[in-house]
Amino acid sequence: MTLSRDPAPPSKLFARIAVFGMSLAVVALGALAVWAAIVTQNGADGLSQAGVQTSGHLRAVQSLSLIDTSTDALEERIIPSELAKLRRAQHVLDDALDRMENGGVREATLIASQSKPIVARLKPAIERFVARPPGFDSDGTAGAEEEMENIMGELQVVLNDLDSDPSQLLNTTLASVTATERTVRATAFALIPLGLAGVGACAWLLSIYRRRAEATMRSALESTAREARTDELTGLPNRRALLEELEQRSSANKSFTLALADLNGFKRYNDTFGHPAGDALLRRLGRKLATACDGRGLAARLGGDEFCVLFDGEWPTIEVQALMGEALCDQGEGFHITSESGTVVVPQEAANPSAALRLADARMYAAKVGGRSSAEEAMAGALTRMLDERHPGLGSHLEEVASLAVACAEALDLASDDIRLIEQAAELHDIGKVGIPSEILTKQGPLSDEEAEFMRRHSVIGERILAGIPSLDTVASLVRSSHERWDGRGYPDSLAGEAIPVGARIILVADAFCAMTQDRPYAAARSVESARQELHACAGTQFDPAVVTAFLAVLDGRNAQTRLALA
Repeated sequence: MTLSRDPAPPSKLFARIAVFGMSLAVVALGALAVWAAIVTQNGADGLSQAGVQTSGHLRAVQSLSLIDTSTDALEERIIPSELAKLRRAQHVLDDALDRMENGGVREATLIASQSKPIVARLKPAIERFVARPPGFDSDGTAGAEEEMENIMGELQVVLNDLDSDPSQLLNTTLASVTATERTVRATAFALIPLGLAGVGACAWLLSIYRRRAEATMRSALESTAREARTDELTGLPNRRALLEELEQRSSANKSFTLALADLNGFKRYNDTFGHPAGDALLRRLGRKLATACDGRGLAARLGGDEFCVLFDGEWPTIEVQALMGEALCDQGEGFHITSESGTVVVPQEAANPSAALRLADARMYAAKVGGRSSAEEAMAGALTRMLDERHPGLGSHLEEVASLAVACAEALDLASDDIRLIEQAAELHDIGKVGIPSEILTKQGPLSDEEAEFMRRHSVIGERILAGIPSLDTVASLVRSSHERWDGRGYPDSLAGEAIPVGARIILVADAFCAMTQDRPYAAARSVESARQELHACAGTQFDPAVVTAFLAVLDGRNAQTRLALA
């Protein structure tokens, strides 16, 4: 008899189905877990790449701005702290471009690859700029600075050549990660009912990860964006933030008042008290300006010692200038800081932000020029007093020389601006004697050849002293030539005839007359008539004949006025 195999009991079949189902659920859950992990990793990589690209771009822009600011501070002389900032900014720029290049974003990589050759040209340009002679004027050494500005302009164009704002890339990536997370969650609920708890836990963990990543990246983006739009020294909005604010208001057709202000006396303060003290002063003034604008407008620092305010609507110029003048001033022992400002109302006086900035800058410059004459007079007076304290008696001599030089220049019918320069140069033509030892200046009897050569240096020393004051550069050239002779035998350049500035020719005659008619350490005073005869005898050799003729006419006029007064 053949025995047949009975089918499996239903309980075992159910058990097998349950095991199979559980196994299938476990496999599906495992596959889903692997898929979710891959998606999460890709999302994290995308967020990281976007963050690196965004951070790299903003750091590159910020470092370029720091290079520009440090270059401005190094124009007059090499300041170690600013030079260190310049070096750090170069390093940050290289690091930022490396981030963009390695971030995995095609557009950022392309921009970084385009920027690096420009940066390679920027580095030697910076070295040439740093190595230039300090205090250069117009001798051709400005080429390094111009080359730097051109290269930084090229780099700025490349860095700004983005199809969209860098923050949009991060937002797009975050949106993509969010959408992918939702897909993972929906698929998990649809395919593995038995793994709802596990899938829910994965989705929950992914949500937490996404929210934390989003919060971290948004915080990093906001922090970097704030740094890129904030002046590092004062904490005020910088030029970039101001330009963005101007563009927004202009696009919205809003009326606003813009004012630029530049500090007076800041360079001297920096030179006297040091760069750290100058930074502290800028911070104090920035806080005062921000407090003055609190609740009424925006205060910003554009770089160097230049500040800006922005108000909604049309503000009276006097009110804006008073606000900035009160905020941007400080004084103490040995210093007095003030400011000059220029104001413009948009769109009433300017059609766009660029035109508004140009007009405000022009008005600010006009205000500074308007106050320059009094500043020059104060500077000239201070130098004259310093010379008189060092060598008593020279002050009164210089005043008499200046008075006669002005009268002679008027007799020659020179322009009023030229007469003012001649007066200042006459008052300061002996300022170089502060560098001459007193024993030479007060020596009884003739000087030795070595002492005479030393004395001849005083006109060059005077030029160097005055050349350090930008507003007295023309006066400095007159001082240098104030001892040149008509026949070319003078010093320091052996100029002759018309090659000698007319102001210097006038000062030479006035100085010689005063020297002859006043007591000197090496000779007693001569009579006016004797001095007149000496001037007439030396006309055509030591002195310009036309100047001597005009000078003698001035003396005749003064004598006539004296006789009339006595009568």
